[in-house]
Amino acid sequence: MEQQSDVEIPPQNNSYIDNSQKEKAELINIALFEFMGTALLVYGSMASNGQSFGISLIYFVCLIFFGRISGGHFNPIITLVGYIDGSIDKKKALYFIGPQFAGAILSAMILLPILNLETAPYFQQYPGRQVFGTMIAEVAGSTIFFTFVQMQTVKDTKMTTTQVSSAIFLAAVFFVAREFTISMDNSLFNPAAAFALETFYVIYYGQWNQWINMITYMVGPWLGSLLAITFYWKVYVPTYKRK
Repeated sequence: MEQQSDVEIPPQNNSYIDNSQKEKAELINIALFEFMGTALLVYGSMASNGQSFGISLIYFVCLIFFGRISGGHFNPIITLVGYIDGSIDKKKALYFIGPQFAGAILSAMILLPILNLETAPYFQQYPGRQVFGTMIAEVAGSTIFFTFVQMQTVKDTKMTTTQVSSAIFLAAVFFVAREFTISMDNSLFNPAAAFALETFYVIYYGQWNQWINMITYMVGPWLGSLLAITFYWKVYVPTYKRK
């Protein structure tokens, strides 16, 4: 005769399992769409012959098609902005930033050899001659762009109400920031894209002198974003609340 066990098996917590599966699926979707969106953005920047309108149009397309799922960062600094204002946590931020760098690297690695090098972002015929001017332009353009990105990430200061209008708005700001600085700085204000493109300029074309710009294009956007975040929280928000 079998003895009945006194040990009770606790029932499975189905809600916990469901939430865990939903979170896993969300993170996978974020990683996939950030990877594809960043890869397309880097490709578009190389294929547009350096024209701000063409690059901004590609950025708009990325926001529409890939931003619906992931939020449309495609840039480590935009992820940082979201992390600082609390809209994404540390774990989720890693699922944004890793695929952003991976997408930029893969796109540059595959497509750079078949596209026009001289009009691609970050490439300079005579690197090092205008390092200071390039840094100033990089910081200025990044400050403009990321200030409006910060405004769009906070509900109370968001200037648009739909995904399409938000995509148009951000693409327009991106265009203005590039046009404002393009005489000194053919940039995407994007450290992931800068790292990928500068790396493969060196690998494919032996343009070792391009490395001198790496610090400018990697550090400039972070400095610009710091100014943008400081301006937003210390100046814009207090002024906005007094209205």
